[in-house]
Amino acid sequence: MADFVTKSTVKSAERKLASPFESKAAMNTIINGIITDNPWGYTSYTSGGETLPAV
Repeated sequence: MADFVTKSTVKSAERKLASPFESKAAMNTIINGIITDNPWGYTSYTSGGETLPAV
């Protein structure tokens, strides 16, 4: 599990990943999969009269 490292600024922390992403493309692939497939079953919501996506 990754640890959080306290930063000197207020209400800020940095998370060190145990296995960092190989590349920006690999990270984008994972993010796009989450947005497209919605694996956690989130629902869309309305804010300010505009319907926002589930993820």
